[in-house]
Amino acid sequence: MAMPAAPPSGYGPPPGQPPVAYASGYGLPPHHQQPKKSNKGLLIGLGAAGAVVLVALLGTGAWAFFSGRLGFGPLSAEDKKAVTAIAADAPKPAWASAGDAKCAAEQLVKDERSDALREAGLIQISGESVTYTGAWRGPQATTYAEGLLSCSGDWSKAIGKEWALTDTSCLGDVDETAMAGLITTQVMEVEDAGVTKQAEKAVAALDECYVSDELTAPTAKATPAVLGVDFAVTSPTVEGSEVVVQAKSADSSEWAPVTGGKVNIPVREGGQEGCATFQASINYPWGTTKTSEGEACGKAKDRRLWWTKDKKCAQPKYAPCSSWTLHYEGYELLSSVTIKLKLNGGDCRSASGSCSDRAFVTKPSGTWTNWTAPKGWKDRFTAEVDGLKAVLPN
Repeated sequence: MAMPAAPPSGYGPPPGQPPVAYASGYGLPPHHQQPKKSNKGLLIGLGAAGAVVLVALLGTGAWAFFSGRLGFGPLSAEDKKAVTAIAADAPKPAWASAGDAKCAAEQLVKDERSDALREAGLIQISGESVTYTGAWRGPQATTYAEGLLSCSGDWSKAIGKEWALTDTSCLGDVDETAMAGLITTQVMEVEDAGVTKQAEKAVAALDECYVSDELTAPTAKATPAVLGVDFAVTSPTVEGSEVVVQAKSADSSEWAPVTGGKVNIPVREGGQEGCATFQASINYPWGTTKTSEGEACGKAKDRRLWWTKDKKCAQPKYAPCSSWTLHYEGYELLSSVTIKLKLNGGDCRSASGSCSDRAFVTKPSGTWTNWTAPKGWKDRFTAEVDGLKAVLPN
């Protein structure tokens, strides 16, 4: 068996293996690849461009942040003007200071920003000017009221001092959102169902804390007066509260204040009964009024008609004489009366033997006419007015 010829180089594979072909010259084996080109330069270029964009974005964002244009962060110049306008003109409780109002306005503007407040109608913006309109919406008003409470430091002490409460511990337990609702409805006069519900919650809590059950009914003692009844009124007392008493007559719907513990109830004519209702009330600062009522009656002085002798005669130049004046009280005001004058049962100064005068009642008591007679006169002289008689000598 013939053996294969050896390669020209004198080298060959071991016996029994096929020959291997090699490329001429020197190089790497065919399964080795050339190294890839480096992208480092491209990445550096892209990074530099990205950095420029990032710096630009950061610069724009920083400007927007610090100018307040993003809706968060520091207030913009326009926001600050809105704070000033709201703090200056928005209503606030008496216990809240100007500093409290500014603090509350800042909290509101930080939450809403001037653009939102303008759209809501609370402020108007014209050029560089910002003005407050007073057109509150419920949530915004509540935010402002809550700000007034939180900015005051200890709102229970501030309100308690204004309301003259001796103990504010119970006041401090009232829900703050409910108290804000009370401020919003009563001070800011905002009408909103949600706010009203919170205000009612506050009132209920305050009533439970402070409204007294010790308010008894006032009492009154009657004394007859001319065309009326005088009442001396005793007011109930409640510790820590001011009790106000007022009265009205039975035929009137108007209440009159009781000053100095006394009140007069008028009647139409002397001798009539006068009755009155007396009401004691405590008005609490959060709007609750506690009342109690009592009634009393009395009788006015009867009508009167009488003569009094004058110090001087009305006609002394004719002869020595005496004069008398006719007095009245208790006749119905604005009524017209007839005064009948009779001498010895019928004779008078007129030729007919009797005379009469007409008079108009303008005052509860007063005088109508007079009579003059010579010294030593002892005849009987009578004045009669609406069923009452006055006789001389009295």
